[in-house]
Amino acid sequence: MPSRSIHRAAILAVLTGSACALAPAGCRDHTPPSQRRRAAGSAGAVSGDVAVAGSNVELVGARGETLEVVVAGRATWQLAGSAATVDAFEVRDVTVATASTDMYGATAGVGDYPDELVPISGAAGSGAAGSGAASYFAIAIARDAAPGDHAGTLAVAGGATYRVTLRVSPAVLPPLPPQRVWAYYDPRELGGKLAAPTDAERACIAMFRARGVLLSPDLPVDAWPARRELLAGMPDIPAVIPDDPATAGSAVQAWIAATRGTGQVPFAIPIDEPHGPARDAVATLAAVVRRSGGGSATFRYAVTADIDPMLGDVDLFITGHARRSDAVARWTYNGRPPAAGGMVVDSPSPSLRTWGWIAARYAIPTWYVWDALYWHDRHNAKRRHEAGLGRALDRRDAVTFDDGDDHGNLDGVLAYPGDPGDAAVPCRPSLRLEALRRGLEDRALIDVAASCHPAETAALVAKVIPVALGDAPPTGPPEWPDDAGFAAARLQLLALADCAASR
Repeated sequence: MPSRSIHRAAILAVLTGSACALAPAGCRDHTPPSQRRRAAGSAGAVSGDVAVAGSNVELVGARGETLEVVVAGRATWQLAGSAATVDAFEVRDVTVATASTDMYGATAGVGDYPDELVPISGAAGSGAAGSGAASYFAIAIARDAAPGDHAGTLAVAGGATYRVTLRVSPAVLPPLPPQRVWAYYDPRELGGKLAAPTDAERACIAMFRARGVLLSPDLPVDAWPARRELLAGMPDIPAVIPDDPATAGSAVQAWIAATRGTGQVPFAIPIDEPHGPARDAVATLAAVVRRSGGGSATFRYAVTADIDPMLGDVDLFITGHARRSDAVARWTYNGRPPAAGGMVVDSPSPSLRTWGWIAARYAIPTWYVWDALYWHDRHNAKRRHEAGLGRALDRRDAVTFDDGDDHGNLDGVLAYPGDPGDAAVPCRPSLRLEALRRGLEDRALIDVAASCHPAETAALVAKVIPVALGDAPPTGPPEWPDDAGFAAARLQLLALADCAASR
């Protein structure tokens, strides 16, 4: 096995000098595809977790890490040996006809955005993209891969063939924890019921879980037996209790009884984003939960609101304004720049990759996402007199949530519905979901690096994320770097994480 110092030098050699550490102007092309407007570019251009020099493409990653490569046009990837497996996708555009409103923060504007990933069948280790405008490859490095260089090829249809070098670091990335992101969805989008999950739901849940995201509705206690296996290993169980104090206590007691001895703790958000009199109702209901046996170890009463002792015995605040100085348990949710990267497709890049870094910087155990499969604008259907679940997702006009005042492009949509009748792929990932996964893997790499070099790792994270969430100003540009800055910082993490392999 090569020495750690050799691998550290090799990793850093992918950068173009020390000025590249967080300064994109000094870097080679590490720009991931992310969610930027489709721009006119040269056919066959290669980007992602790569350094491109002439006809050579280099990738560097930890064992257990999944890297991404995007190619403008159709392409085929091959890698000798078993160091990594490859999933190939065609990248399809969605059209932003009207930019998202200010509720979602800054927007990159109208245009066509590459976002939907359509899986392409092929043998492990290779994949040919289809007729879309771009090809996307997810290269999953095996945890038992031999450190060092592994050769392959990347062939662009009608264009160049690149010599590929996959450089595997000695560092080992553990499996992503099961619940650093909880993404809500409505089972009706997949033909399911709370107490009767469908095979399509199971497939989508597995797809999200492979990317470090718990996809789950919040559950009444009578749905727990049918969904329990889908929440295996999850420390926190999204639950539903009534917001009526007269009946909430019995629901809390039923949940405590159902989960006793499992090591899993249910939590519920019976009153969402309370304002005015609803804030008094939060405190009243909190007292009921506490009298019924609720507490941090049995049943957590949660509220999507900023930390405020006037809200009563709240066990868990879920706030978009968490501060590093907070001394109480809190999660965060969704995202609006400059506090956190945005979920909508026209949010400026980088967006969801920021979440993993922000969570590390702010010690956020779980990030709550509303929604992940909002394929129909059900919350606004009644206002528009629409039948069923309401207006369906339209890739030619990406507005998914429209309450008459505010609208967001692919708000609540991190995965797309598959083709009708394609039971094998009921959910297709988005580039934004892949960016979220990359951020979660970065966070896992932060943990590994911190076990070796805690001070250096903390300093790097602080440099990448000086302020965010409640410490960020309400408006203006965010203080995190651009895509190339995140890519360069990841390589620095790899260099810091090498020592963990020898423990």
